[in-house]
Amino acid sequence: MKKKGIGIISLILIIIIAIVAGIKIKQNHDENAVQEIQPVKVSSKTVPTFFFHGWGSSWHAEDTMAQAIKRAGATNAIVRVNVNKKGHARLIGKIKKNAKNPLVEVNFSDNKLTNSQYNGQYANAYDSTGARYVKNAIDLVRNKYHYSKINIVAHSMGNLEVASYIKLNAGKKELSTNRPFSSYGWTL
Repeated sequence: MKKKGIGIISLILIIIIAIVAGIKIKQNHDENAVQEIQPVKVSSKTVPTFFFHGWGSSWHAEDTMAQAIKRAGATNAIVRVNVNKKGHARLIGKIKKNAKNPLVEVNFSDNKLTNSQYNGQYANAYDSTGARYVKNAIDLVRNKYHYSKINIVAHSMGNLEVASYIKLNAGKKELSTNRPFSSYGWTL
């Protein structure tokens, strides 16, 4: 009788362990299952998106993302604007008339804001040098292609320079917008 009781208890424990193991395996499978990616409808408007890099970086930091956007079919045009240490902007490439969501990779030669009146104190240079670099890059493309709307994606120092550009140009016609503005990056 004692052996029979041990056998029943052992059988019950084996069944419980099997059930728990089965549940864990299913949960693990569900967590690791590949989700099907649903296609997203992309607007085919001709609104350029400007990419501004962060401190010490360059347009190369933006290029992987821009190329992925192009491979996904969301754009068919990528150009670059180089802004030199004097603030002069030069367009590299051409946006064709039928361009869909063109991307503009902005490259600052003075990528640490060392050429400002603040002698390398880049945190104090956003409102002067950084905002001017942003304005010159945007104005070059807007004046050449007559865009009334733009999108901006910025990282780190580029985000702070864009915020300074917006602050200094608030209320001006070329900056008027009814579109939401959201910022990601440093919190001061």
